[in-house]
Amino acid sequence: MYFFDKKEEFRNRIMCFDGEENSYTYEDIWNRGDSLTEHIPEGSLVLLLCGNDVNSLSTYLALLRKRCPVILLGRDVDESLVSDMRDTYRPEFIIGDGYSRDRINGKEPLHDELALLLSTSGSTGARKLVRLSRDNLQVNCDSIVEYLGIDGNERPITTLPMEYTYGLSVIHSHIAAGASIVLTDLTFFSGEFWELVEKLKVTSMAGVPYSYEILFRRLEMDKMELPYLKTMTQAGGHLKPDLQERVGKWALETGRRFFVMYGQTEATARMSYLPPDKCLEKIGSIGIPVPGGRIEIQDGELVYYGRNVSLGYATSREDLQLGDVNEGRLMTGDMAFADEDGYYYISGRKKRFIKLQGRRIGLDRLQEYLQEILDSEDVVCTGTDDRGVIIWIADDSLMERKDEIEELFAGKFGIRSRFLHFNLIDEIPRNSSGKTVYAKLGS
Repeated sequence: MYFFDKKEEFRNRIMCFDGEENSYTYEDIWNRGDSLTEHIPEGSLVLLLCGNDVNSLSTYLALLRKRCPVILLGRDVDESLVSDMRDTYRPEFIIGDGYSRDRINGKEPLHDELALLLSTSGSTGARKLVRLSRDNLQVNCDSIVEYLGIDGNERPITTLPMEYTYGLSVIHSHIAAGASIVLTDLTFFSGEFWELVEKLKVTSMAGVPYSYEILFRRLEMDKMELPYLKTMTQAGGHLKPDLQERVGKWALETGRRFFVMYGQTEATARMSYLPPDKCLEKIGSIGIPVPGGRIEIQDGELVYYGRNVSLGYATSREDLQLGDVNEGRLMTGDMAFADEDGYYYISGRKKRFIKLQGRRIGLDRLQEYLQEILDSEDVVCTGTDDRGVIIWIADDSLMERKDEIEELFAGKFGIRSRFLHFNLIDEIPRNSSGKTVYAKLGS
């Protein structure tokens, strides 16, 4: 039985709360979903425009139960992307505000195991999707439940988009355990968000590095009274060492758990985690493989093995007929190494390296160093072998420190000023999960 199937023992438990603090049992959500999808035949391909709300959750779970493969997109995406997805994948139905509920395409063959299609972790609105099976979803779900120790008493709040693999994994894993989810699209800056946290006794939150920058540097979460909150998780990129130390110390001193995790959409969400008791000892580490997974380093690249590895990619409707081309093996594209205790560390993206004067330069390392020195997230680095390092700055005052940056880079990395190029922009482009979208920066 899959986590989205109807489990009799969960029938009367509360599955979720909405932003108005209304509660819905598992049976309520099952019935609501059945009603919302009654016009959709089993096995249809459906494009669902979703948000963190009751109708989206009900519809999504019902479609999985009907073995209807789902393309998930956020409801606020540009209309042109919806049009592109419709033309590329020819879904039988599009569900979302302003879209027809009637059949829009004829049914074409789909692989029996196909359950979900998500944008790749590096997506910038491109049509490329990751093909995930029902078993992929369930195996990763079981793994997360095990290492986080999730049970029916948990009450997470949605702090990430539903269409983002990390945000979706939070939903999956808690439903699997019969827990209750607080559904909201409110941001950390909203007073209503923190009212929900308090009134509904939220026990856990998830966040990407950008989330923790906001929570601890701007909102000073470590000074808040949050009596019911006991677990914090982080994934979606590298957390700065000083911030990991700050969050880790706060968790230790207040009897909470802080999990640093690593994953990709191509692995259905999670591949490794850092146990809370190692948070301060292994700062910067992505930890150890999740239960059921295995990691190897091959030519410096992290390679993951597990049943949660996706079936493969899709770039057309015809690709949705394909089976498992990955066969449980994922070349992550991340350069990594392991310490003597078997804990893994990411040193950068394989594609985020350039060569300058015969030396290999990691752009992630330069960017992290620069953000730390300038104490700002408003600066990022890109680059090419022929041009050098391009520094993008979204703060006028930081441009005034150009000479200082050139000196620092020359002294620490041996990169001369002629290989540094500065561009002032209005803002750093980020996706809905807070990750920098480097493709939108140009050159």
